[in-house]
Amino acid sequence: MESEQNLKGFIKQNKAELFCEVENLIQDDNVTDIEWDGYNLWVTDLTKGCYRDNRKLSESYVDNLSIRLANIMKVPFNRVHPILEANTEDLRISIWHESRCGRKSMAIRKIPTTLRFCHTDMIKAGYATEEMANFLENCVTAHCNIVIGGQPHAGKTELLKYLSTFIPANEKVGVYEDNQEIHYRKINSGKKCAEFFVDDKFSYSQIIKAGLRHNIDWTLLSESRGPEVLDLLNSLSTGSSCMTTIHLDDVRGLPDRMYNMLGECDVTERFINSIYKYIDLGILVECDAKEKRRITQVALFDRFHGENVCTVLYDRDGRTEKEVPQEYMERFKRHGIMNPFMQPA
Repeated sequence: MESEQNLKGFIKQNKAELFCEVENLIQDDNVTDIEWDGYNLWVTDLTKGCYRDNRKLSESYVDNLSIRLANIMKVPFNRVHPILEANTEDLRISIWHESRCGRKSMAIRKIPTTLRFCHTDMIKAGYATEEMANFLENCVTAHCNIVIGGQPHAGKTELLKYLSTFIPANEKVGVYEDNQEIHYRKINSGKKCAEFFVDDKFSYSQIIKAGLRHNIDWTLLSESRGPEVLDLLNSLSTGSSCMTTIHLDDVRGLPDRMYNMLGECDVTERFINSIYKYIDLGILVECDAKEKRRITQVALFDRFHGENVCTVLYDRDGRTEKEVPQEYMERFKRHGIMNPFMQPA
């Protein structure tokens, strides 16, 4: 943690110098990723898509940047230790040593500490329809457990950040991350929150369990990747709520995807039943070659009379003919929501 704080201060004080050859890209809010493969500079832009920039980064610049980052973090970066990773609250930097890939390769992911969009922006950009946006927001109000799926760069965390703004201020949110991306406290100033940094000394599984004794009402897990999903479901069985993201290509495959993440954990197929019982809402976010992002699938999960049911309300072609299950409609009504596809009056 000390090296992370040192890095954060160092980059803040020397940002213009450190990123002098890509400064305009660092400053451009539409740019999400800057990648140098040793030969070409690739830029991912929310308005232009992914394109090759004409400039060439000098070898001395990349060498100097990696040396300075390694020194401030007090970590080796050489043939024996060929991967350097530096993370601050708004940048995630990864550099690979030339001994493994010919020339140094660098990837910079920009992590905004603010929201990229609001309700109106979502509609105007075609990210979601009006009724879809209303439905997702009402699901948070109704304390649905939400899993947001998609491929890398799809914008899963950005949607989670937006939906988190609908959590009531007096409900305690536990934010668990290994790289700071959600920025719940900054986005939701004054709301009840406890943020926890996860590393190899204290795992996701451990903090999820500890959160139950810390009066956590909502668990925000930046990304579900492995066996910690079992602990997440166990925490949901106590009545707490959650939002998390997951790599996924079809919302109907969410239960199987979570089951496969367990690896060799000693569980039975009843785990699948628990997913349908405790996970309420599955969302799929996709982006095309031009980085245009939109929500393509929305589904409700339920275990009803011993049967696992997935109700897909929105598929890639739009609204389906499926209706919101009655038990969910009753849940919405308990929270004062008569029509989940409309904004509350």
